Amino acid sequence: MASSIYIHIPFCATKCYYCAFNTYTFHKEQAKAYLAALRTEIVLYAPDTDPLQTIFIGGGTPSILSANALTQLFTDVHEHFQITPDAEITVECNPGTVDLEKLRVMRDNGVNRLSFGLQAMQDETLKRLGRIHTVDEFLESYRLARESGFKNINIDLIFALPDQTMAAWQHTLNEVISLNPDHISAYNLVMEEATPFYEWWQAGELHLPSEDTEADMFQYTIETLTAHGYEHYEICNFARPDRYARHNLVYWNNQPCIGLGAGACGYINGVRYSNIRGIAPYINKLSKRNKPIANTERLTGNAEKAETLMLALRKREGISLENYKNRFGEDIEVAFGEPLKKWIDLQLLERTATHLQLTHRGRLLANEVFVELM
Repeated sequence: MASSIYIHIPFCATKCYYCAFNTYTFHKEQAKAYLAALRTEIVLYAPDTDPLQTIFIGGGTPSILSANALTQLFTDVHEHFQITPDAEITVECNPGTVDLEKLRVMRDNGVNRLSFGLQAMQDETLKRLGRIHTVDEFLESYRLARESGFKNINIDLIFALPDQTMAAWQHTLNEVISLNPDHISAYNLVMEEATPFYEWWQAGELHLPSEDTEADMFQYTIETLTAHGYEHYEICNFARPDRYARHNLVYWNNQPCIGLGAGACGYINGVRYSNIRGIAPYINKLSKRNKPIANTERLTGNAEKAETLMLALRKREGISLENYKNRFGEDIEVAFGEPLKKWIDLQLLERTATHLQLTHRGRLLANEVFVELM
């Protein structure tokens, strides 16, 4: 059983040049048919859920839906799932796609957390990324969200962008801090295959910051955000003390979560699954009242242990040695003794009486640790 759900809304106005998510250009009639299919999927999964403690509606751009469409989506969710009174309900929003009516619909339906995809605070950089909003449109969307009573807002940022200087990143970070959001996610740019950025990079047409500059940007991010009271609770995530992303913690703790929507991923009863990615095949599968699952994988043995360890090490607190032992019936050294000793000796990992965690330097070099644990 699961007490968390992720709902994928795969529509965007346009696709950003760096994006490899399962997204498609928004068409009103297609979105209507998609939401009807999603309603069927919700009905099929409702019996498999405990009362929901977290709901995350992501994309794509969920906020591209009309107020009426959002109302219908939330009606379906509330009708078929039990939701705990203190549940965290998050909706991803793109600047320029929210208005007071949509925000009111969200508030009236229990949404208590918004996540804005900003990425950068310079219009020329946004244009270079393929974003269709401006900095001013973001500021207006953020203002409307606060005016509508949202007290828990995340802002997504990306660093190590093409032609991005340290000064430009510092400007972005400090401008965002001045808005006093409750949570900030700061990710380094990753070149994903099948994106325009990847093709341009392969052709030598993208000029990326050096690895040293990227490391300096990350170090500056950590120092600056922690100096302003944000807790660095996960490698790329910073929050006010009572504003950790509870839904994301479900992933990092490798706990069950139901994934709904085209291309969504879920984890139930030890089985990872991913849904059909295409919208038409997704709708067609659900028209027959069949779950639209494309792939499944049962994690067992060392694969489940390694995934649990790597996900938990993303958190600042790391992995609880007691929780690991309760879950797998053995000490963590049984499966990972040799690599753990190596990384502890190199001071990238540290073992306390209760936890195994990355050191500060280990967070900067986390991928090196994770690759060896896989």
